[in-house]
Formats: sequence, structure tokens, C-alpha cells
Amino acid sequence: MFKWSLRGLLILLFIGIVPAIVSAQSNASIKIVKPGDRRNVETAQINVTVEITGASLSDGYSWQMFVDGEPQAVVRDSLTAPIMVGEPSGPRRLKAVLYDPQGNAIASHEILVMAAPVEKDNEPVFNREWFAPLMAVFTIIIIGLLVLSLRLRPRTAT
Repeated sequence: MFKWSLRGLLILLFIGIVPAIVSAQSNASIKIVKPGDRRNVETAQINVTVEITGASLSDGYSWQMFVDGEPQAVVRDSLTAPIMVGEPSGPRRLKAVLYDPQGNAIASHEILVMAAPVEKDNEPVFNREWFAPLMAVFTIIIIGLLVLSLRLRPRTAT
């Protein structure tokens, strides 16, 4: 009798716990939030932000980014990670994969972005440091030409 009650208790425990574990893993999902799908990104290091639902990184879950199938670093403690999108310009596939604590892939999300070089706004077209010296040289050249033209007046025949 004790043997059957122990088996019954184990079966009830197994029926109650296993579906909860399995459903927690099957409900877990990952989504790339930034950059958005079909957006332009720089051909350099960019930050990717993901949203994870149904799982927590503090419970041992981790995620990894892939750029055109090439793995980037595995992230265990943050929802943002830097990735390298190198040359050449063109479409790139970004894929985020969520792993359970045992290292099995349980969810993924893939987007397409357009990689292109971006001009830096840090370098202005108008360089203030060179403006004053160049204007001084330009002014001196104009004054010199005026003085030279006054001195080289053609002689008139008398």
C-alpha cells in the first residue's frame, strides 16, 4: 500500500511540475527591439536591444546575436549588446537566439537591416579655426593687387 501511494504521489508530482517547466520554456520568446526591421544601420559597432518574455536572465538564461550567421558574444546579464556590422554595405540578417540554462536554443527572432556608411556630424564643413587666417591672406592678396594695379598704370604719350 505504501509503495502504491508513493508511486501515486510521484506521478501527481511529475504531472504537476513537468508541464510547468515545459510550458515555461515553450512560452519564452525573444524579440529584437532596436534596431527595427528594415532600418538603416551604420557599418560599424552598433548596440542591439532585445526584449525577452517568459524567461529571465537572472534564472540562467542567455542570448546571442548572429550577423549573417556569424556568432557574436553571448550575453548573460543585459538586454543590450554591442555587435559589429562590418563592410561591405548592403542587407544584413540579424538573429537573436535565446538559450535556456542548459544551453539549448528555445527561441529566436530574425530581422533584416541595411548596413551603410554614415557620415559623422562631428566634422563640420565650415572650419572656424581656418577661416580667420584664410580671410587675412585673401585680404592681403586683394590689397596687393589693387596697389600693384595703381602703380602699373599705363603711361600716356604726351
